[in-house]
Amino acid sequence: MMIEEQTKDILEGEEDSNDIYPNATVKISKEQFSIYDLKRQYDKRQNIIIAPIFQRNDVWNSKQKSELIESVLMGIPIPIMYFFEGKDGKRQVVDGRQRLTTFFSFIDGEFKLNNLKILKEQNGKRFEDLEPVYQSLIEDYQLLIYIIQPPTPEKVKFDIFDRVNRGGTQLNHQEMRNALYQGKATELLNRLVKLDCFKQATGDAINSTRMKDKYVVLRFLSFYMLHENWLGEITYKSDIDDFLAKTMKFINKLSEDKIESLEHLFQTAMQNSYEILGENGFRFAKKGQYTKPIAMALFEIMAYFFSDREIGNLDKDLVKKEVELLKSEFKQSGTFLSKIDNSINVKYRFEKIKELRASCKTLNT
Repeated sequence: MMIEEQTKDILEGEEDSNDIYPNATVKISKEQFSIYDLKRQYDKRQNIIIAPIFQRNDVWNSKQKSELIESVLMGIPIPIMYFFEGKDGKRQVVDGRQRLTTFFSFIDGEFKLNNLKILKEQNGKRFEDLEPVYQSLIEDYQLLIYIIQPPTPEKVKFDIFDRVNRGGTQLNHQEMRNALYQGKATELLNRLVKLDCFKQATGDAINSTRMKDKYVVLRFLSFYMLHENWLGEITYKSDIDDFLAKTMKFINKLSEDKIESLEHLFQTAMQNSYEILGENGFRFAKKGQYTKPIAMALFEIMAYFFSDREIGNLDKDLVKKEVELLKSEFKQSGTFLSKIDNSINVKYRFEKIKELRASCKTLNT
């Protein structure tokens, strides 16, 4: 298949790209670099981001790494790679991270070749042990790369990332966000999900596997910032993935004071929730028993409610009674059963929780 056809398939699938992204500008360039030049850009210029932190179990073993080097020495074509280019000119590896990491680590002498089936005489050798002609074959090997450039929208970038990563262990959307938007946002989420107050308030019931815990926390932070008018022109229109991507980019640009504020209000929310409702604050009761798992949409609105520091100073029994009444109303409303990310349902939930917060303060005066 021709290179142009591969990219056309990735961007369009079976639909026309204008139908999928009617108002989007998709800007992609095709470039070619030697392994040596890419390593120089990574080591010296530091304009290639090659190691985003996200959980996957498909890190290559030594046999796979050796086979890749053997393929290069034999002149076998390597699949196309994809980079995202930011407005600052830095390029993030979307597809090809393992291959580039293998090339760079081998040149740096970090592993020996082994289990080669064709070039058996090279087994046991590091890069520095290879004959100069083989070293040159590796350093001069040309890699084809597609660069997705600004002003390609985040929604399109996210979709491209999804499509090029469908081989092997497919990433879920939070894992993709964690890979795409490295920075203050990912660091903040890493800290928050490890807090004792978070584990205590949830009964340590939100699984960290596949980043479910980070997803739940990110939803709360995003809706909190939306309803507290932090986000400026960012709005919510029923597209949760687009919304969360934009808020992660927003968090990455926040000052350290703002980041600290988010961290403090999250701690306040978890502490208030646990002190008043125990570990069942984010669950719905069934026949009087809290046996159901944490409700994601309930977590974000209850955390919003309890993030107000004043709530912790009110009569706890009264607050608990009022919260449980609203939770019963929520359970009957159906907005937690289906279409939970519909903007109308989200608006309804936050309007009700804001009313509760105001009424609780009034009842305690």
